[in-house]
Formats: sequence, structure tokens, C-alpha cells
Amino acid sequence: MKKKKILVMTDHMPWGHRSIAKAIYAFLKSKEKSENFEVYYAEARAKTGIYGDIYLFSYRYLPASNKVAGWVSNRSIAGRFVDEMAEANLNEPQKVINKLKPDLVISTYWLHTHSLAIWRERDNLDFKLWTVVADPWSIMPVSYHRGVDLHLVYDEKGVEIGVKKCGIDRDKILVTGWWTRPEMFKKHNQKQLKKKMGIEEKVPVVFVGGGSLGTNAITRLLPALMMVKRKTVFIFNTGTDKVAFNLVNEYLKMFKKIDKKGLVKVKNMGWIDNMDEVLAVSDIVFGKAGPNFLFDVVAANKPFVSITHIGGQEDGNVDLIRKKGLGWVREKRTQAGDFLLNYLDNPKEYQRKFKKTIMAEAARNKRSMEIILKRIKKEMAEKK
Repeated sequence: MKKKKILVMTDHMPWGHRSIAKAIYAFLKSKEKSENFEVYYAEARAKTGIYGDIYLFSYRYLPASNKVAGWVSNRSIAGRFVDEMAEANLNEPQKVINKLKPDLVISTYWLHTHSLAIWRERDNLDFKLWTVVADPWSIMPVSYHRGVDLHLVYDEKGVEIGVKKCGIDRDKILVTGWWTRPEMFKKHNQKQLKKKMGIEEKVPVVFVGGGSLGTNAITRLLPALMMVKRKTVFIFNTGTDKVAFNLVNEYLKMFKKIDKKGLVKVKNMGWIDNMDEVLAVSDIVFGKAGPNFLFDVVAANKPFVSITHIGGQEDGNVDLIRKKGLGWVREKRTQAGDFLLNYLDNPKEYQRKFKKTIMAEAARNKRSMEIILKRIKKEMAEKK
């Protein structure tokens, strides 16, 4: 019997959509032999025009401004605008489909989903099309499309928004949990990793991250370094944001002249490939409350402190942190620094507070890939 072809498709940007795609692809790829299908991965460059530039700028430097995009996306004019964007964007994803001729496409980027749905209906093509709704609770209408066969959503909130606000049939929505890369759940030997990274065993390690694209909000914690009274290691992760990386470096040049006792050690990193290892040696994480970064931290069983988020799109992530007991929200300008100093007075107490709820969320998300596989197997069986 001919093997079914599954294509996991995303766009070219190093952000959460790609992380989700790689997570799904890695899992399904590991099942190729046992399930007798072929799995492919593709990054098709998205044609977003000035919209992509504006989004990237607001992501890094004016996150609250993105509320405007959320407002616009809920207006009727947005539908026509998205359709025009989808038509203009079709060329690259179309090339991938024509080359691989998949039976099932799992798209993790909303614009590619719209492009493929329009093309498939217009040309009466027969591949199945699934899409990932890549925000947990603050979901914009563009994440759904009535021409899609199945929407993968984080939880029942995704079902509610899809059915009530976007008119999607309930049987076209599958609740899976979040789609986290398998390596993030790996149990590491923290002692060995700390030795490998040159970190003293009993010294608290604070991770400060801005997500894959970075954010200048992480620099809010820099002044607090002067107030630290105990040995502490800080790891700053600026992603692809060179401006934030350079700001941290410039501050550290000055700070070294002040920190005469050498209590504070700082590792300033840009892009991190071994995120699972870095999170494993960390005790607590401060950062932008993007969903993939947040759930990576959860998978590593570490508490999260939100110091910023994208307005509109990530408002729900802040609610999620509070309601599910995944950490704290400290987003006003001086709150993060004050919280950091309080944490360092008694780290173990803070680490214990949400341990059970974080582990429960990690276990739930770890099952997401099996749910996807079960649905694939069901659909393949029905096609025989």
C-alpha cells in the first residue's frame, strides 16, 4: 500500500510558529516506520509586506501597541484584507505542495493556512488541510478558516472562540494541549550541566528571556543587579534582537566596575540552540509571556515571571499564568526588579509555590502529540 505523505509547513521566521512546526514534525518523524507514513517539513517564506515589519517592531519595542492589530482583526474589513494577503502569499506554499504532493498538510502559520484553503477550494484539490491555532486564550479570528478540515487548539477556550465567534463546526476542532518540542521534557542531570557551563552548584540561576525575536523589556532587570547581595548567575537570552544584546553588553561593562565582590555573574546570550539544557540549570525564568516560551519553561518544570507581553495577542497568556498557577505577573516598570530581589532572599520558597500546578500542566502538554497521532491514524483508517 502506498504510504501517506504528511507535510508540516510553517513560515520562515524564527518565532513560535516554527517552534510548533518543529515540535509536531519531530514527533511524527519518529513514528514514520511504526505508522507507515512519510513526514516532511517545510518553511515557506511568507509574503507579509509592511505588516510583518510593523509586527516585528511592536513585538520588540512597543508590545502594548499590538492591541490595535487585535482590534482591527475583529472588524469586518479585516476579512477582505486577509483574503488579499493570502492570495499574494500563495506562491511559496504552492511550490512546496506541488513538489511534495502531500495527503495531509499541517500548517502552523495562519497566513499559509488561508492561502492553501483558498487555493484548494478554487482548484478542487484533494489534500487534507489542518491548521494550528497558535495562541492559547487570546485568539484572533484569522487563526480560523471555514475551509480547513481540522483546527488544533490548546484547550476548550479555542473551541469556544472557534464555534461561537468564527462559525467553525465543532467537529473541525481538536483539543490537544500545547505543542512543545519533545526535548524540552527531557530530565537532565542539573549538577553535570552546571559543571559543563561553569556554574557553581548551589548558586541560584536566574534566566531572563525575550523569546526568539527578543524584547527590550528584559533590560528592566539590569538595574536590580546592583542590589543583589548574594552569589547569583544570570543568563540573558536576547534571541535575534541585536539591539537588546548590545544593551546588555554595554550595561555589563559598567556593572563590572561596580560589582567589586564579584557576586553576580552574567552570561549574555543571543540565540540559544540548547534551550532545554539552559532551562534545566535555571531555577526561575523572567521573560516575555509568549506561549511557546512559557510552555517551554513549563515543560522544564520551572516557574515563570512575566515582565511583558504583546498587547491583545498575549493578554490571555497573562491570565493563563495566574489562573493555572504557572508563576507570577510583574510587568510594571519597577515590579520585576523588586520581585527578583525578594526571590533571591528565599528562592526555595518561591520554587515550591507552583510546583504541583506546573508539573500538571507539563504532563498535559506532553500528551498533545499522541492526540494528534491518534487523529491521523483514525483518518487514515477511514480512507482505506
